[in-house]
Amino acid sequence: MNLPQEMDALVLAGVRDFAIKTVPVPVPDVDDVICKVDTTYICGTDPHIIGGDFPGFWPTAFDFVPGHEWSGTVVQMGPRAAQLGWKEGDRVCGISHCGCGYCEMCMKGRYNICLNYGFEERGHRQYGHYTPGAYAQYMRTSIRSIFKIPDSMSLEYAACVDPLSIALYTVKRSRMQPGDDVLILGTGPQGLMAILCAKALGAGRILAVGSGERLKKAEEFGAIPINYRDGDVLEKVKALTNGKGVPAVLECAGTAESITQACLAAAKGGVVSVIGIPHSDPSLPLKRIVLDEIEIIGNRANPNTATEAIGLLQNNRIDMRPLLTHRFSLREFDVALDIFEKRKDGAIKVATKPNGMN
Repeated sequence: MNLPQEMDALVLAGVRDFAIKTVPVPVPDVDDVICKVDTTYICGTDPHIIGGDFPGFWPTAFDFVPGHEWSGTVVQMGPRAAQLGWKEGDRVCGISHCGCGYCEMCMKGRYNICLNYGFEERGHRQYGHYTPGAYAQYMRTSIRSIFKIPDSMSLEYAACVDPLSIALYTVKRSRMQPGDDVLILGTGPQGLMAILCAKALGAGRILAVGSGERLKKAEEFGAIPINYRDGDVLEKVKALTNGKGVPAVLECAGTAESITQACLAAAKGGVVSVIGIPHSDPSLPLKRIVLDEIEIIGNRANPNTATEAIGLLQNNRIDMRPLLTHRFSLREFDVALDIFEKRKDGAIKVATKPNGMN
């Protein structure tokens, strides 16, 4: 396909300094494809990237195009991508991580912690973080970071595979067994998706800690709601578990206090699976962690769970539609971001459409 020379993209020029600008359409490298982007969701990390919370890291430099929860259609292939069977018209969704493919971690399938992280010249990418992302009409991506989606699945729906597969990874890493009680701290998008994943994998009771409309949404999904504004969370967890605590705890809030609570709420021998990133390090109850053999597991992104997430969506084991609340054209990004950040009108997952509304 003959592509245009230029495209619209959201360009971040500095801290909270962004605008829609005209930039060159990218050219594929040997194992890249170029995709026409259909949908890019605002991730909870995006406001932190835009707000300068990771200076010199995400992104490493300006000008920069963020965005990493996306879907689209392949319109051009690099030579190796074509040899490996990728073709024009393939409908795909993407994830942010692309390991170098050669280091010890990549060879183990743990490309999310690639030893060459941050070095594009060594083959590593992280789209929308320090490698140009998907708030643009066209997206260049390695074929290692995209997944074909079923014909029956809309592109807008498929764009949620990246965050859903992160929630799935977090649940799986808790080593939850069918019938186990699960405690989820935080009822933002990741926490709500973790509820859906835990249910799909056979959790027993799901206890959810949050507040407001999002806690009500957790209850609609079948969770037992615990409002942290209405008393001691730990007391409520202990009361619900006969004082034992919960074997699988998912920390999705990303605050120092909630991580400490997670460690105290875990049952003896329990696992605390952490996806939230706090602004400051928590004070951990190490005596309890050691004597009761509490495991704390950190989770970064979604290695090898995107295909599983697609299967759960395709087979209706998970229904993401109640979370997909808003959609805007990319040119309305400032409005979309404001609604997302301020949680206006029940906002949970907010979609942008770089090639217009359809």
